[in-house]
Amino acid sequence: MLRFLVLLIVPIFLFAHKINLFLDYENGNLFISSYFANAKGCINCKFEIRDKDNNLILSDKLDENGEYNYKTDKSELTVIIDAGAGHSVSKNVTEQINTVEKEIEENSNEKMKELIEKNKQLENKIKVLEEQLDYFEIFKVLFGLAIIFLIFLVLKRVKN
Repeated sequence: MLRFLVLLIVPIFLFAHKINLFLDYENGNLFISSYFANAKGCINCKFEIRDKDNNLILSDKLDENGEYNYKTDKSELTVIIDAGAGHSVSKNVTEQINTVEKEIEENSNEKMKELIEKNKQLENKIKVLEEQLDYFEIFKVLFGLAIIFLIFLVLKRVKN
């Protein structure tokens, strides 16, 4: 029984400090979201943005949600997140140009541009939340299996 509990608890600690990085880069807007395996944002983690020639463009910290928005005209970027103690992650990203959105932005007024920008940010947050939800599904299944196993153990002991 003790071995079983140890086998259930050890994997949780193995992924406790894994850093996940989500990047969305469209129309010159780079959305960065970084979070740990427990879905908590990488608060005040240092990050760097580098161009395709590995030149440093920006070095800053993520906000209280582990997010950052950066506007640029570069087409290829590399983002490196450092959470300290050797926990770091990096990803390369290239801009995806959507011609329909580009035409809408050029032909609309400032209010429409603001609404499109807010919509993009909300879409990015939804993508991040969906990724986080996928991680929790695994833990739900494992927890359910553990509960079923414990019920069988209790019934076996009561029967004897």
